[in-house]
Amino acid sequence: METLNKTWFVDIDGTFLKHNSNIGLDDLIKEEDSHLKEIPIPNSIEFLRELPENDKIIITTARESHHREHTIKALKHLGVRYDDILFDLTSGPRILINDIKPPGVVNNVESITTAYAVNLNRDEGISSDTQQIAGYHRNVNE
Repeated sequence: METLNKTWFVDIDGTFLKHNSNIGLDDLIKEEDSHLKEIPIPNSIEFLRELPENDKIIITTARESHHREHTIKALKHLGVRYDDILFDLTSGPRILINDIKPPGVVNNVESITTAYAVNLNRDEGISSDTQQIAGYHRNVNE
């Protein structure tokens, strides 16, 4: 039987770290301990830390892959767990397509929507309103 554990696709810049361009990162990574100079968005960092351990977190970013080491050090320093990171994405729209779970798949009586999208104002972080739109992060069975 399937589970209802969630997979979160979360962008980095402007979502849980203050926005930084690839040009800005190129300058930043020249500095010693550059990963310590990333500016976290506290409410978003807290949100990510509270996600259930069984949920998957896929970090998405337009950061170029040569920023990988810097970015991973910053995430580790901030205590952000993740299962995978996708670098080198475009800065354009990101589109998620998924099927609807029909009744009976996970002992559900009604169909379950399995795709959500949330657009945040840059550098404002994840609010409680966002959590509701995103289907909240608590397990449906709680």
